[in-house]
Amino acid sequence: MPELRGHVPARLQPFRIAQAEHGAPGGNMRRFAQQEEKEERHAGEVPPAPLLFANAVFTAVFMVILGAAFTRKLHDVPKGFSNFGEWLAEQLRDFTVNTIGPGGERHVPLVGTIFLFILLMNLAGLIPGFHSPTSNISFTLALGVVVFIYVQYWGIRAQGIGGYLRHFMGPSLGVGGGKFPELFWLIGPIEMISEIIKPFTLAVRLFGNIFGEDVILIVLAGLAGTLAGSAAGWIPLQLPILFLALLTSLVQALVFSILTCIYLSLMTQHGHGDDHADHGDAGEVHAHPVAH
Repeated sequence: MPELRGHVPARLQPFRIAQAEHGAPGGNMRRFAQQEEKEERHAGEVPPAPLLFANAVFTAVFMVILGAAFTRKLHDVPKGFSNFGEWLAEQLRDFTVNTIGPGGERHVPLVGTIFLFILLMNLAGLIPGFHSPTSNISFTLALGVVVFIYVQYWGIRAQGIGGYLRHFMGPSLGVGGGKFPELFWLIGPIEMISEIIKPFTLAVRLFGNIFGEDVILIVLAGLAGTLAGSAAGWIPLQLPILFLALLTSLVQALVFSILTCIYLSLMTQHGHGDDHADHGDAGEVHAHPVAH
C-alpha cells in the first residue's frame, strides 16, 4: 500500500537512525580505509620523535656500558679490550689538541663524547629495526645548541667579558693589530649573526646528510622488494649504499667534531695572536740595540 511504503517498523528504527548518522553500511569501512591510508607511512618520512628518542637513549646506555668495559680492568700495560679503549682515548685527545691548540686537552671529554655519540647514532640507522636519531632536525639542533652554549661559556671564561665582547668587533685591523670600536655598528651585527647561526649550520649539515642517506636506503630496499618475484629479485640494491653509509656516518661525526674544535679555538684563542704579535714587535725593538 502507498501509505505503508515509507513506514519503518519500530524495531528497525535504531538501524535506520544509525545509517542516517554514519552513511551507507560500507561507509564506515571506507572511512577507516581512508584513515589508514592517511596514517600509512611513506618512504622518506621522519620516524616519530619518541622512537628516535628511545634510540638515542639506547645509544647513550651503550656508550656507558662500553666505557665501563674499557675501564673495568686497568693495568700499567693495558691489554685486550682496555688496550683498544686507551688507543681510542689517545686518538681523540690528539685530534682535539691538534685542532684546538694549547689547552685543547680540557675539551677532550666534550669533543670525544660528541664524536662517539653522533657516530653510533648514525650507524644505528643501518641496523634493521633501528633509526638514526640524527635524521631528525630537532635532535641535531639540540646538539648544535649544546655546542653553542659550551663555546660561549669558554669564550667568556678564557677572555673575560671585555675580551668576549671585543670578539664581536671583528678581526684586528691596522698597524699593530688594533681594533676600531667605531666600526662596531658595521662589523658587530655581522659577527653576531655569524655566531648565532653556528648551531643551525651544524644541525642542518648533519641532518641533511643522514636523512638523505636513510631515504636512499629505504627507497632502494623498497625497489628490491618489488623485484622479489623477478629474475633480479635476489640483488640487494641497497648494499652498495650501505657501505657508503658507513663512510658517511664516520665523516659526518668527524665534521661535527672538527667544527666544534674550530669554534672553540676561535673563541678561546682569540686575541692571543695579537699578543704574540705585540711581543714579537717588542722583541725586534729590543733586538736592534743589542745588534748595534
